[in-house]
Amino acid sequence: MVGKRKRNNALLLAGLALCLAASGFSAPLSGEDGEPASVHVYLDGILRTDCPYIDGEARMTQEEFAELLELPYEDGAIDGVYLSLGGEGAWTEASGRLFYLPGGLVEHEGETLWPLSALAGAFACTLQWDESTLSVNVDATRRAPLTDGRSYYVEEDVYWLSRIIFAEAGNQPLEGMLGVGNVVLNRVASPLFPDSVYEVIFDQRYGIQFSPVETGGIYSEPSELAVAAAKLCLEGCGIAGDSLYFVNPDLGLTQWFRNTRRFVASIGDHDFYA
Repeated sequence: MVGKRKRNNALLLAGLALCLAASGFSAPLSGEDGEPASVHVYLDGILRTDCPYIDGEARMTQEEFAELLELPYEDGAIDGVYLSLGGEGAWTEASGRLFYLPGGLVEHEGETLWPLSALAGAFACTLQWDESTLSVNVDATRRAPLTDGRSYYVEEDVYWLSRIIFAEAGNQPLEGMLGVGNVVLNRVASPLFPDSVYEVIFDQRYGIQFSPVETGGIYSEPSELAVAAAKLCLEGCGIAGDSLYFVNPDLGLTQWFRNTRRFVASIGDHDFYA
């Protein structure tokens, strides 16, 4: 897994498509007369409202989300929590935690719409899509005050994940970094690989898996963007599907991957395979 190259592909659209596919949801991109499609929004299994579906995401305002969860909304804060923007609008931060904003914020009919996935994550809820009914359920049954970033993130995981992200994709946009981080964490979750970030990166059972381990690039100080990408991945942001491998098609053994692995996507300088 080595090399970098500039590719003229739609990183953001590819990421959105992969996130959507992973969720199992494929609602239409627009409704009648070109207006955004509408999806039903349930809270703990009870239909509560509808919201527009724009750029691959169910979206609503912060005030609408607060109303959905019956939380106070005052002076731009939901239940006293302010959501700040980072990465030029690529993510939001709450209590030191980072949550990906797929497609960023969208202005629609004079209102600022947030991805429902990000709002749910920032308030310790989970989402379940139902393609058959074009609906999404916000599961708040286990909702509790959000654990702050200092307690939530495992320092060693952020340390090594940000370094492999920077070493492999440091010259790429955020989406390219997220793809690399996704592969590492997919390996951690797979029974075919070791079960920690450190062990996956330094795994040599079948030879060195990541070239920066051999070259020493793994020890370079990561950029702030690479650290943010690591935290976003640890929050569950996935744009590379179930990929377990990535390769620069200009420099790597692409034919081997094509012959033995399932192609998932091209993101940044890399092709991703499962």
